[in-house]
Amino acid sequence: MPQRPFVSRRILLVATGFSLALLALQGWRSWVLLASYDQGIFQQVLWNSLDGHWLESTLSSQLSTNVIHDGAVPSVGYARLGQHFTPTLLIWAPLVGLIGGAALPLVQVGLITAAGLVLHRLANQLVPERTAHWITYGYFAGNALIGPTLGNFTDLCQLPLAVFALLLGLQEKRRWLVVLSALLMPLIREDTGVLLVAIGAWLAVRERHRWPLALAFIAWGGGWVMACTNLLMPMFSDDNAKRFMVENFGQYLGEDHASGSSSLGTLRQVLSQPALLLQQLVDPPGQTLLYLLGQGLPFLFIPLISLDTALLAGPSLLGLFLAQGANDPLSITIRYTLLVVPGFALGALFWWARRPNPNLGSKVRLAWGCALTLSLLLTISSNPHRSLSVLIPDSIDPWVHSDWSNQWAHGKAARDALQVIPATASVAANTPLIPLLARRSVVVRFPFSTDYQDREGSIKAVDWIAVDLDFLNRYGVAFRGDWKQLRNSKRWIENNRDTYSVQALKDGVVVMERTTKREASHNLKLESALNELLATPLPKDPKRRSKP
Repeated sequence: MPQRPFVSRRILLVATGFSLALLALQGWRSWVLLASYDQGIFQQVLWNSLDGHWLESTLSSQLSTNVIHDGAVPSVGYARLGQHFTPTLLIWAPLVGLIGGAALPLVQVGLITAAGLVLHRLANQLVPERTAHWITYGYFAGNALIGPTLGNFTDLCQLPLAVFALLLGLQEKRRWLVVLSALLMPLIREDTGVLLVAIGAWLAVRERHRWPLALAFIAWGGGWVMACTNLLMPMFSDDNAKRFMVENFGQYLGEDHASGSSSLGTLRQVLSQPALLLQQLVDPPGQTLLYLLGQGLPFLFIPLISLDTALLAGPSLLGLFLAQGANDPLSITIRYTLLVVPGFALGALFWWARRPNPNLGSKVRLAWGCALTLSLLLTISSNPHRSLSVLIPDSIDPWVHSDWSNQWAHGKAARDALQVIPATASVAANTPLIPLLARRSVVVRFPFSTDYQDREGSIKAVDWIAVDLDFLNRYGVAFRGDWKQLRNSKRWIENNRDTYSVQALKDGVVVMERTTKREASHNLKLESALNELLATPLPKDPKRRSKP
């Protein structure tokens, strides 16, 4: 097959359109306060790393087992490595220091787009150019890719590029690319070594002459997962054993392990209950089937009949099917799908590559075009991470929708209100404001916490409170989580007016500073506006709303 350019003009146009559209939507989400908690975590983790406090975060600490289960307060010196072991994140720390919060959406969209270009390069080596184009179209049009890319930053956005680069290195016999990709892949997150194990298994089955390399991949990827989860992560905290194993795989743990289990212990418990394992693989059957269909749709469902998909995506799918948790692992628009997307794309590619005639006829192209259109329509209609809320209402009954001008004006008002907070001050902020305040050593989530533990072990109250009551009131009419936060936020403000005084109030965004005593010089106009805001009746509890 003659050598082709790295990327064709047509694919370059598709990739450019994809990246510009998603960057615009990410920018919109950020401006109108739809970026949320995880976005703040990654900003704080990288900002602290630039200051020499490697991967530390009070926001991550607030999710730790010590805080959630034992009632401790978030700690300034908490290292996130106990929750997720993610050393490759440090690559992006200088960019956060250079351009601030805008770095994370830029990195996420840039890496996902680059992965598509590498996939196209790989496909060009194996199938006719037209077929390579359609496989790449399928990658860029997938709900399972667009959804998480539009969400908060995730360390898993690095994974597709690493997987495709490794396969390209194998295909083009570029040893440096193979070594670099294989070394970095398990360092993306503690569980991404499973992808390297899958690639090793694929090599052992499909290219048996490369069995030494296959064994090396399996040993490095699998060995790192075991060493990381059982030896390295416990050095920082008990979160993996006491929180994540219990939350995700608690259904397999008996009473003896209900308070915590290592990954090896959990694996033993899973394998010792084959009947429960088989049940969890397909339960709930409807959601499992829809998930597989959603992953396969942009590739014309070819991955669902490809052995290569089973080998490359199977181990990650197994983990998702066996897990449970607050973040539904079978939701096709959240970050976990990035563990599976590379295997589905490669499964489609290798299926076509092994066909006697991998050229696409007109009927196949028509059917594939319909599948791509449907995938994009389903993506838009799902409004992933509220990124299209300017066009699509967040709720029909009751009706929740704000036009673009109101959302834009509210984003500006929030930024104006937050300007009174010093750059180094400790802050408790509610979820939509956290990404705007995350580049500091102390920020916790309001109203869940307003205290923190400093590096000397002393417990202190934060200096500033920032809460967007307008945001909570807007969404609280339909979503009970927002309603409860609105209720609790108002109660906290009412009960702490003697120690925190309002310093800014714009469009429902309240900013308060801690004072030792109430002073007569308080801004009476702001106090009166706050009184009026707090007096606004709560919307009806959505859980108790009568159904039509």
